[in-house]
Amino acid sequence: MKLNTDRLNAFYQVAIDKNFSNAAENLCITQSALSQRVLKLEQEVQAKLFIRGPEGISLTESGSLLFDYARDLQQRESEVIGALTGQSKGPSGIIRVAAFSSVLRSVVMPALSSVIRGAAGGHVEVFSRELRELPYMLKSGEADFIVHDNPKLSGDFSAVELGYENLVHVRSKSGLNSGSINNESDSPPFLDHDVDDMTTYHFFAMQDKRDIDIKRSFYDDIYGIIDGVRLGFGEAIVSKHLIENDDRLEIIAHENRVTSPVILYHQKNRYLSELQKEVIRLLIENTSQYLK
Repeated sequence: MKLNTDRLNAFYQVAIDKNFSNAAENLCITQSALSQRVLKLEQEVQAKLFIRGPEGISLTESGSLLFDYARDLQQRESEVIGALTGQSKGPSGIIRVAAFSSVLRSVVMPALSSVIRGAAGGHVEVFSRELRELPYMLKSGEADFIVHDNPKLSGDFSAVELGYENLVHVRSKSGLNSGSINNESDSPPFLDHDVDDMTTYHFFAMQDKRDIDIKRSFYDDIYGIIDGVRLGFGEAIVSKHLIENDDRLEIIAHENRVTSPVILYHQKNRYLSELQKEVIRLLIENTSQYLK
């Protein structure tokens, strides 16, 4: 059986856009025609490819498998056409990279600056997401690469260690909220991302302070947390590379050094385009200089 190209392209565009209306517009066809192509493809492969829910469109397991095939096909076709026509000027295509907030703007973006600026002929899109959201983005095809702090993510992924973040305890130099973590009556609140963020608990567990009562407030992302500490809203555990030159903050010394890994993940056993290989190379070569 040979898959119909128009139907496969229709499926691929919907999977990328997560929206039938946008996909139809991008393909310059009516939404009705697009829906028919996807329906015919589902009949062709005898499997449901999309799940339509209140939060939008997502891929089924069969849809994810077909998406990987379609994406690889698109990338190979683009590279072959570029080589045959002589229009290829190096790695090309679109790459989507998702990472957690403390490394996206400060590490991933500068490490990939040459391809983000288009110097290598490619186009890179970046997304800041919570750690718990990143694996799904990779599995669903929303991202080609994710950067995570868990070295043992479950899934059919290939992992590349990029480096380590050094975690430090910081507070405002203004003296606001300068209580002691050992004294519950005057202890400051600690600023975290959300209720699932265990960074503060992990840091103090590594200092053998597992039984302390930690008051917490939530500030969405790492830059909100750092701004909150500067304003005296509380203290925080943050990456040293983000604040070490900030004269408004001071680092509170602790006995034990605490680090957090920075790991690049992509789907295992997938065709890697020249642009994808370039992204991996740049992250491996450049990440460490931004984590100092």
